[in-house]
Amino acid sequence: MSTPTLRIATLSDAPRRNPVVSFFIASRWQWAVAGEVILFIAVWQLVQGTLELWNPTFLPPPSDVWMALVGMSESGVLWGSFWYSSYNAAVGFIIAAVLGVFTGLLLGRSKLFYDIVGGPFWTLYATPRIAFQPLLVLWLGFGNGPKILIIFLLAFFPVAISTMDGIRGVDRSVVKAARVYGASSAQIFFKVELWAALPLILTGLRMGVARAMIGIVVGEFIGGSEGIGFLIRRRAGDLDLASAIGLTIMLVVIALVGMGLLNLLRRIVAPWYIEGVAKS
Repeated sequence: MSTPTLRIATLSDAPRRNPVVSFFIASRWQWAVAGEVILFIAVWQLVQGTLELWNPTFLPPPSDVWMALVGMSESGVLWGSFWYSSYNAAVGFIIAAVLGVFTGLLLGRSKLFYDIVGGPFWTLYATPRIAFQPLLVLWLGFGNGPKILIIFLLAFFPVAISTMDGIRGVDRSVVKAARVYGASSAQIFFKVELWAALPLILTGLRMGVARAMIGIVVGEFIGGSEGIGFLIRRRAGDLDLASAIGLTIMLVVIALVGMGLLNLLRRIVAPWYIEGVAKS
């Protein structure tokens, strides 16, 4: 007669859903928001395009906004401005991402580093960094430098703070267990702490993308001669609000796409983390 054996279920036994499918299921509220946006555009078109309840010069219908974007695209103005702004945004965001993660890790793990850098860090965070842009133009000129720097300043802090919170939020009992099993300091950092903090790091990067879009507008509004931000200011000054609104919507779409990609990446590399869910 065979002896029955006891088998303990592990996490590997749990059914795993495809991360892409999981992303779409978890983002179902975003699909509801998309439906609301479509409904809003339809009502907007009805009110302005058909009924014209307000002066269309100041509130053009969506059809005019779309035609303005098509016209700028065909003339090449849109894509020239898009690539110029994209370059500045990419450079500023990449620098902010690298330095933000590095700084956040040091702030979260080293008390000495936090005691030295923490004061200036939080002071600069509390400072309205947008107000720096006129000074940056005076110091660095009218080239790409001040635009990249303001994008960096706006995107850096969300990344650094989320990384710091992620490292500080690591379950210390897991770290102690790793030490008991003989893990070195490097192994604990790379295989325990960094992986545990990864979801919040990616959340900080996602917020940094949105701040980078703000940096594009601010940097090109003040001292800019090209780019999407400059084009918005110029078209609005000419009362071409259809183009200005279209370009603004374009920046919103770019930010949403970037944040969506980072959210998908987080669900692939950290499927165990559920954001925004509170258990009672």
